[in-house]
Amino acid sequence: MGKATMFALNEICDVLDTYKGRDKVLRTLCYSAKLIGGLTSNPKFGQRMLAFSSQMSGTRAVLRLLDDLPMLKYNIEYGLGHNEPDTMMASLGVITNIIDQIYYPVEKMSWLLEHKLIDGNNGSKWDTASSVFWVASIYLSLMSNVRYVLLLQKHKKCQATTGNTVDALDRLLSKQKFEVLTCIRLTLDLVHAVNTLPKGYLWGEKLNTWQVGLVATTSSFLGLYQLFAKRQM
Repeated sequence: MGKATMFALNEICDVLDTYKGRDKVLRTLCYSAKLIGGLTSNPKFGQRMLAFSSQMSGTRAVLRLLDDLPMLKYNIEYGLGHNEPDTMMASLGVITNIIDQIYYPVEKMSWLLEHKLIDGNNGSKWDTASSVFWVASIYLSLMSNVRYVLLLQKHKKCQATTGNTVDALDRLLSKQKFEVLTCIRLTLDLVHAVNTLPKGYLWGEKLNTWQVGLVATTSSFLGLYQLFAKRQM
């Protein structure tokens, strides 16, 4: 086996050994199958693809049941965002972290009610609450990333005028391109998240199966690309 093949295999295995990497792969499989299921003209094959998509989505939901403590640890370490480039990003980061921390128990309640592990007939309310927190989190993350891209642009201009090395400018440009991709990915995620809201809220429930699949698959592939690109940066 060639060195290039072994390198690629090692990279893939290293990604699959991490929770984040495995989740991104599962997400890509989930929405790629949804896209195919929504586009195919073969009803039987389409049903199989949608069933596979549902199983991948369910797997991700089960794994998220364990995310509370890691999120709490991250929030404690993040604190008030003193390591962020400016106060606005720190404020957005703190608010986003609070929303994300609340999101997980809300999603747990929705999951428990959906699988009839607890009694109750208000599952739809918990689903809606979960979607609202998801939308808010993505929107604030997008605003934070847009702010970061603008700060990088300002920093790049300052470095250009002070005569910094070409390597330093190249690294800054690569970082900016990476964050622009993040903004595009988050925008796609926002489109997807809003669609999970009830009808009457923006474009809630207006996208059909293949449209959801297309938006989420594009976002998923961008996320995978960024995951591998970040390892090389």
